[in-house]
Amino acid sequence: MRLLGIDIGEHEVRVARADRFLGVVRVIGIERIPLPSSDALPAVLSELAGGRPAAVFTALPAASVTHRILVLPFRDRRRLARTAPLELLGQLPADVADATVAVEPLGPAPGGSTVLAVVARRADLEALAAPLAAAGLGPARIDLAPLPALNLLPAGDEDLALLLADATRSALAVRRGGRLAGLRALGAAADDPAALAAEVRWSLAALGPPPTRLVVGGPAAGPALVAALAAATRTRVEPLAAAVAVPAATDPDALAACAVALGLVAGAARRMRIGIDLGGERRAPGSLRRSAALALLALACGALDLGLVHHGLVRRDAALARAVAAEASVALPGVRLRAPRAQLEAAVAAAAGRRDRLGAAPVLEVLRELSGRVPPALALDLDELAIEPDGVLLHGRTESFDAVEALRRALASSPLLGEVTPEETRTTVDGRRVEFRLRAARRRVAGASS
Repeated sequence: MRLLGIDIGEHEVRVARADRFLGVVRVIGIERIPLPSSDALPAVLSELAGGRPAAVFTALPAASVTHRILVLPFRDRRRLARTAPLELLGQLPADVADATVAVEPLGPAPGGSTVLAVVARRADLEALAAPLAAAGLGPARIDLAPLPALNLLPAGDEDLALLLADATRSALAVRRGGRLAGLRALGAAADDPAALAAEVRWSLAALGPPPTRLVVGGPAAGPALVAALAAATRTRVEPLAAAVAVPAATDPDALAACAVALGLVAGAARRMRIGIDLGGERRAPGSLRRSAALALLALACGALDLGLVHHGLVRRDAALARAVAAEASVALPGVRLRAPRAQLEAAVAAAAGRRDRLGAAPVLEVLRELSGRVPPALALDLDELAIEPDGVLLHGRTESFDAVEALRRALASSPLLGEVTPEETRTTVDGRRVEFRLRAARRRVAGASS
């Protein structure tokens, strides 16, 4: 499936392309497309739509939203989704007209859960999605910059901060213990390294303990800004290209500029994606193809399952036929077997007239009696059946000890068998079934000669 991450900046469109197959995302390339004016945006998006991506992701700048990181006294995801918007809107100094609220759980907290709650104007979301939808690139997810760029950093418990320097839309995110701990939109312009570094310094102080390192990305992440940040924060500062595994053919400046777009597609491969969906899941171009593919896959799995069941039944029927043929060859030595079951039944009928001359019921009669006495609902796997002159031995496996007792009572009620004694009953090695061994005495037929 072709993925497309789009980050629309003030003077350029940053794009990341990737393929997703069996849950693995492979980045194809990143690109910075100049945007001389807003009028040029439809043409740029139309050209991107020519690649027919199956899913499109984009992001809204942090400066366009209001957010809070809340600790709520419960962990049920549905209760968090219902309660967090009320808590967030209750903390705002004024009502937000035409607001939409998104909630993302960040992890457990003492006595409850920590969540990120974001309120955005629906008009801002529609203004971002409208030109994409008009070009046939309706977004499947609208995230919040700079959070997707955190998907590019190695997962771990290290405390770090990520600065996205992007003209007037710079933002700072702090990660502690492997999860988001702070987010702030910055007001200083990215082309003034000293002013931006000063705002980063007091923002980090306001967001809690200082992180061990500061990663810098964005279109304005140049050496001058890195030096200014190192001097202002007295923290280890490194470019984004040095913090992630970058292919040799990738330009570090392009990687830094396209960090959000690249993080949008990279997050699709992570089980715990870092970010928040502001617009809710939408049906993207190509989603019908994906649904059809999933339906075909389910149909194929169903057909395979049916085929496996049929194959198992055929094998079991063949095994039973072989067992009947083997018993018939023993009971009817020298007889050419054409229909073993019918020939056995005929032999039993012929032997019934000779019963009075036998000391006990014939073997075929015992087999027939055993087959008729076993309860139909009993799941029985028989490993050994021995019919001896004085008794009958059964060895096999069934579902429970109660099933063994039911089998014992059923056999004991036979007029051809005497007392039925369980010699050994125990649970199988895997603990799922019960292995048993039953021995029953053969009764002598009334009026038989001694």
